[in-house]
Amino acid sequence: MKLQTSNIDLKLTLISFAAVLLLGILAVIYPESVKSTMGAMLDYTVINFGSGFLWYTIFATIVLLYLALSRFGEIRMGDSKPKFSKFQLFAMALSAGMGASTMYWGFIESVYYFMDPQFGITDRDMSMEYATAYNMFHWGAAGWFIYLIVAIPFAVVFYLKKSQRMSLSGVLNSLFNDALPLWVQQLVDLLFIITTLAATALTLGLGIPMISSNIASLTGIPDNLMLGIGVILGLSVIFSLSSYIGIEKGMARLSSATIYICAFFVGLIFIIGPSALIMNNTTNGIGVMLTEYIRMSTSTDPFGNTLFPQYWTVFFLANWISYSPGVGVFITKIILGHKLRDVILILVIGGTMGSVAIFGICGTYAMNLIETGTIDGVAMIEEGQPTLLVKAIFAHSPMPMVLTAIYLVTMILFTVTTLDGTSYSLTGIVTKKLDAEANVSPVFRLFWCLLLTALPIVFLLINANLNILKSFPVLIIVLITPVFLIAAIRTLQYLQQSYHGIMEHQKEQDKRLGLA
Repeated sequence: MKLQTSNIDLKLTLISFAAVLLLGILAVIYPESVKSTMGAMLDYTVINFGSGFLWYTIFATIVLLYLALSRFGEIRMGDSKPKFSKFQLFAMALSAGMGASTMYWGFIESVYYFMDPQFGITDRDMSMEYATAYNMFHWGAAGWFIYLIVAIPFAVVFYLKKSQRMSLSGVLNSLFNDALPLWVQQLVDLLFIITTLAATALTLGLGIPMISSNIASLTGIPDNLMLGIGVILGLSVIFSLSSYIGIEKGMARLSSATIYICAFFVGLIFIIGPSALIMNNTTNGIGVMLTEYIRMSTSTDPFGNTLFPQYWTVFFLANWISYSPGVGVFITKIILGHKLRDVILILVIGGTMGSVAIFGICGTYAMNLIETGTIDGVAMIEEGQPTLLVKAIFAHSPMPMVLTAIYLVTMILFTVTTLDGTSYSLTGIVTKKLDAEANVSPVFRLFWCLLLTALPIVFLLINANLNILKSFPVLIIVLITPVFLIAAIRTLQYLQQSYHGIMEHQKEQDKRLGLA
């Protein structure tokens, strides 16, 4: 298929490529300087801007609940029947928005929280209970509200205002009636791309070592730099093929298969583990999370010195915000024909329950091994060896090789679908004009696939630690979050002003489609 470069914003593409290339060169030449600088900037950002991220999330929650539960929930996106079923909608959004990171943190995150209990808790058992609840909170509804507060403006502008651009500048310009200066549009799009790349860098930076570690366990191949690079190149081939095939034939099927395999894996953990304990702790964790939801959502520990809210809650919110541009564009593509209410409730409730199941089951399984003294998970985390903790968990199971193999397949598929969604989003951003179904050039998606491949290789070369990986998404969103806020407010104003006209048009289309 020939690439039509006339429909591509080559200037924006080249500037984005140059920015990533420059960062990669600096990281390789001056690794220690880059690490120390990024670490200092991360400290400053989470301490001084953390409350802003918390309030932004509260704003997103209130706005989206209002849209879902009010008359606006009946508004349908586009003038056709849904292209994807509700399950496909959920599967693709979950795979693109959380996937590989969910599997990475599933067994280990609660250990971090157990080691650093909040709210003055000193009792060991209570620390474990709150560790599970915090796990569920950080991966629950807040992340989906953050994704959707960006996705809805894109969808409204594309499907209701009939814009053929899928860039953030195009959305803003449309919401401001084409009055946005050109330089502002270019700056917004550049921030958009760098934000999406930064978020992807975190997912890959965490996921690749875990995948290579499990491959080494299965095959006996040394877990070194060459294996890591080999994993990256192998993944790039898979998601490049999926991207080229397209979302309908590629990612839709791959995402559905991934969700089924993940469900089988988590179900297997439940069966071979202490099932009663898992059920009790998961149920208890849901209760604690719901009871403490507001407290967790606003906790800043102002007179404490643990910085737990800053380095965990703020980090996760910042991570969701940094991923929201790319996921927002992708969600816009797949919600054609669905009503706002269905989109919001399916993703928020489905995504939350999926995370609750994964973290409740996998986290409890790991915590039980630590509590019974079977493994010293705390020591492994203190030594900065989370991949060894996962290997130890599988090694002490009744079927270590089987669990390792299924976990490995799940991680790979989730990583592929995440990158697949990201490559679509980046291509959509730099495409000047899309068709009515938001299709993009499969050839140009391959370019972004190759660029995404370069990021984790840089992290492997400089041996980036967890805080450095965290810093990328946290730092970049300080500038772009206010843009998301403005877009959401303008979208609300547009829906309020145009509601009756939108619904009249929708009634006519319902008759045409036989939905009335």
